[in-house]
Parts: sequence; C-alpha cells; structure tokens
Amino acid sequence: MEKRDRGRGEWFACWCLLLLYSIVVTIMILTLLRHTSSSESVGITSLHHTNQPRPPFLATTVEDLYDYITTTTANCTNPLIVPGSERRPEEDATVSGHEGTYICMDGLPNTPDKCRIYSFAVNREDIKFESTLGQRGCRVHLVTSHTEYSYARLGTNVYLYPLELALTPGHGNYTLDNFINLLTHMWRPIHYVKTTTKGGELLLLRNLFTSTYEAYNTFKQIRLLLHLPLATDDNLGHLEELYRLLVGLEYYGYHLVYSRPVQGYTYNHYTLDRVLATKYETVWVRQ
Repeated sequence: MEKRDRGRGEWFACWCLLLLYSIVVTIMILTLLRHTSSSESVGITSLHHTNQPRPPFLATTVEDLYDYITTTTANCTNPLIVPGSERRPEEDATVSGHEGTYICMDGLPNTPDKCRIYSFAVNREDIKFESTLGQRGCRVHLVTSHTEYSYARLGTNVYLYPLELALTPGHGNYTLDNFINLLTHMWRPIHYVKTTTKGGELLLLRNLFTSTYEAYNTFKQIRLLLHLPLATDDNLGHLEELYRLLVGLEYYGYHLVYSRPVQGYTYNHYTLDRVLATKYETVWVRQ
C-alpha cells in the first residue's frame, strides 16, 4: 500500500512539472509573438513617416524590355524625321500625336504605284507625316475611327478610311487581312506601317503575327509608338506581354533601327537606377 501511494505521488509530481513546463513555454511564445508584432508595427510607422515607398519587384524580363526597345541593331544611311503638327489649344493633350515621325528612306520608292504606306490608329489632328510622304510620291492609307469624315481623299496620294483595326471583323471593324484584301495588296510589299494612338501598337502586332497573307514578310518598316505603364510590380503582366510581342518582330526578321523616349514622358526609376519613359517611338526594319 505504501509503495502504491509513493508511485501515485511520483506520477502526480511529474504531471505537475510537465504542466508547469507547458505554461512557461506558452508564455515565452506569446511574448515573442507580441514583440515581433510590435517591431513590425514600428517598422511600418517609420517607413510611413520617412515617405520612402516600397520598391517594386521587377522581373528580369521587364528590364530586358527596356534594353530591347532602346538598343538599335540596324543602320539607316538616309533617315528622315517629319515633325508633328502644332497641337491646338482645345485638343485633348492626353491623346498621342504631334510627337513627330521617323522613317528610313533607304530604298523607298517614290511613285504611288510602288510606294505604299499604312497608318493605323491615327490622330486625325496630326497627319503631317502622311501628307509629307504623300507629296513625296507614296500612296498613304489612313485607317482610323477617330474622325468625322467618311471615306475621303485628304490630299495628294493620302486616303482616309473611317475603320477600326481589330482582331475580329465586325461593323466598322477590320482585321489587318481585311484591310489588305480591301486594297488588293495581298502579297505586295508595304513599305511603311505606322501606329500612333494608345493600343494601336498591340493590335497591329497581334494582327501581324496571325496574318494569313503573311504580312510579316511584306511589311518593310514598322513604326510603333509604344505606350507603357509605369514600371511597377502592378504592371508586370502588361509589360511582359508587350515584351513577348516585340520579341516576335525579331523572330520574323525585324531589327530596331531607331528609338527615342518621347519628351515629356520620362521618369527616373529608383530601383532600376535609370531613366525610363511611358512613350517610346520605335522603328523596325526587315532585313
């Protein structure tokens, strides 16, 4: 009986020690969690008061995008830059146009029956480039829905089509192949293709790479006014998608012959430690 009581006492003592140990460990864990939470709160408060924004995470491919669109890989011996027309005071300043346009004149024909230019997503208030090239002998086709005009001849060799470039055909919507078919330019060389307003560059590239007429083999020069969002982690998907489309140009034999950030749209990116822009004029030639 005495041995049984001693055994029970030892078991109870062990149980008490385990319970005490559990309580101590629990208190230590709660204290540590409270301290960590307090430290994090102090850190956030400090960051807020010093006005230092959280640096965005940028994938390597995004920085590669800016390298890709600013590093020329082709040469031009006879370049021409046509300045944009004056912007009217009442015109919406957020709409692209009036930036000026670069074209490489190397090998460009100067007769309307041979020199063909497409201008998509045009700002109707700025067609100085189109008028200049029309007067030089190229036949210029303007495709834009941003106009009050119907089909019209706007000047020497310059023709307006009130249509919208789209991925699928519809009322007023034409794919690139629809437009090529309308003008009976199937398999013929198109010497210069241009986009201006926001979104036009993406539509053109998607149409180009899916063209049943293999327009990627017949377009000689492509001018893209690129519209890029700020290089932040929120915009990674859009930037990477654009990068993949532009790399497609290289796959089909195009090389960057001209690139410039548009004045007034530059900013300093503190993470990449370089000056970037939300608008770039880029011109690609097929060699």
